[in-house]
Amino acid sequence: MTTLDVSAVRADRGAGCSSMAQPGAVLSIAAQPGAVVLGGRYRLGGRLGGGSEAYVNEALDLHTGKHVAIKIFRGTEPATTDPVKDSPFRREVDIHSRLRHQNIVAVLGSGTTADEDSQRRRNFLVMDLMDGSDLRSILHEQPASPEQTVVWMSGIAKALTHLHRRRIVHNDIKPGNILVDFHADPEGPGIAKLTDFGIAIDGRHSAPKSSSGTPHYLSPEEVRGGTSTSASDIYSLGLVALECLTGTKAFPGPPLESMVARTLGEPRIPGTVRRRWSMVLHAMTDPDPAGRPSASQVVGMLRRLSW
Repeated sequence: MTTLDVSAVRADRGAGCSSMAQPGAVLSIAAQPGAVVLGGRYRLGGRLGGGSEAYVNEALDLHTGKHVAIKIFRGTEPATTDPVKDSPFRREVDIHSRLRHQNIVAVLGSGTTADEDSQRRRNFLVMDLMDGSDLRSILHEQPASPEQTVVWMSGIAKALTHLHRRRIVHNDIKPGNILVDFHADPEGPGIAKLTDFGIAIDGRHSAPKSSSGTPHYLSPEEVRGGTSTSASDIYSLGLVALECLTGTKAFPGPPLESMVARTLGEPRIPGTVRRRWSMVLHAMTDPDPAGRPSASQVVGMLRRLSW
């Protein structure tokens, strides 16, 4: 069965892990004696975002005094069992938590918390709190400039180089899973960071059986039911780069219609996109996975664009 045969397609699976920081709200966390404390350590503050499988709150780490982001997974499990091997939480712990790279959101810890009846539990992930916004929100306001696109896409390509060398496939590259940290680069466009490894693939975790990545950013081979590879990540990043420059999805419309269009041809690159950019985008979105550049080659191609 191919992805096109799946009747219920997820339009937005994950949860972003940060938004614009709100210092006033952060300070109020410490001043609320009745606030929920997760795992006996993290005092929860306001909601930052959410998706079908998890939601994210800001929190105050009572041990360190540091403000963090807490990703709380919606699914509950019996308190007497270990987390399911291929659950998004277990993938995040096994894959995401051991990654250290300036263009990947850092995981600081993880844990579980019991529900009110203490018979069920929820898993949570503790991550760095970014002072910025996710790329989806940024593009909702206006397209990125070519200069911003070079910097942000170069950062994510570097993150993918780090992943692919370790035989990890992110499997869900999209604007909502890319955060731009403005505080870390106050004089520049910000540092792009990759997050959400809930359906990532490595030697211990294969592709989820029930679903793949987000429909509007799937590669043609994934739409046809093929295996997700490092080349699939590159295709998806190419679609994100094109969306940065144009402000619109390369394959708009309902999920099924969008995926069918991907099997019929390459994305249309408007004439307003400079020729040098078009060459890079055509390479990244080559219908043949073997024809796409590696992540490290994409870094080089984007570097030449900035000259």
